[in-house]
Amino acid sequence: MVESYSGFQPLEEAWIGGTYPEKFYEHLPNEIEDTFCHITEQTTKSFSQLEKTLGMLGVKVRKPVFSSDPAHYMDQHDNLIKPPVSPRDWVIALGPRLLINPQGYKIEPYADIIEEYQRNGDLVEILDRSKDARSWLQFPAIVRVGSRLIVDTTPGVDQNTLEKINEASTMLKKEYEVIDTHEGAHLDGVFCPIKEGYIFSSHWGSLDLYKKTFPDWQVFWKKYKSNGYNGKWWVADNDFHSPIFNRYIEQYAHDWVGNVEETVFEVNMLVVDEKNVICMGHDEESFEQIHKIGMTPHVVDFPARGFWDGGIHCITVDIRRKGGCINYFNV
Repeated sequence: MVESYSGFQPLEEAWIGGTYPEKFYEHLPNEIEDTFCHITEQTTKSFSQLEKTLGMLGVKVRKPVFSSDPAHYMDQHDNLIKPPVSPRDWVIALGPRLLINPQGYKIEPYADIIEEYQRNGDLVEILDRSKDARSWLQFPAIVRVGSRLIVDTTPGVDQNTLEKINEASTMLKKEYEVIDTHEGAHLDGVFCPIKEGYIFSSHWGSLDLYKKTFPDWQVFWKKYKSNGYNGKWWVADNDFHSPIFNRYIEQYAHDWVGNVEETVFEVNMLVVDEKNVICMGHDEESFEQIHKIGMTPHVVDFPARGFWDGGIHCITVDIRRKGGCINYFNV
């Protein structure tokens, strides 16, 4: 059953992302193919570790399945569409509804899972951008806190986009208390409501943001160091950087990468339950705070984060959490 009203209630079922088989890159020049295969190897290892960790913590894991034909995942110009490494970008469970923004795949990598949900009577909505204003929302910019939704909008968006987002917020207000914010970022790269009453925040978060959205919750502030790389994206092994690969990304796969300088991966965590959280790296100061509130951090390394611009929260989608719709703010 699809049901998720927060990011911290006990997790029972989750999607994880995935990347294409290495053979999907065989049509590319050797230098480009080799780099993609290197990234694929790193990514696949991380997903295997993530699946194992979630399983150990009692979470049912669902993952994408690809056909053998790369043409099923190409756009109208015969370029590969970004693989579903970060399904959080286009899938969200809002209470009993699973909203999906199609990515243009000819065969949906999660098709069997979606069909299973539909057979079971779950509310799965495949959004149409030409008809449904909710498809204009950035799902990672939505934070679910029981009966309250925090919906962020980037300042300065064009009028048409703003009107669509306002229309979507009006639709959501029929079921939730919606608080609009204007941080201009994926909020899961800014902060993490790690447990009722507690927020882990990066230096991007503002005090006014939390006064408005999480009054009286304790905020742990952590200013994380820069990754040390220049530019918006990078490959974890410098030996694989090349002008040829860079040009290919900029020309044919620019939407595969983001701006990692805007993402604080250390707060991009997946809460499993009130005692366990999965994070990306070991940080002594953060772990000390996590232990103080009675939780155990589980580390899953994701060295390809600099290319995919995704943390643990980004590369997962929580489908089912226990606990129901709770009012955490007595309003």
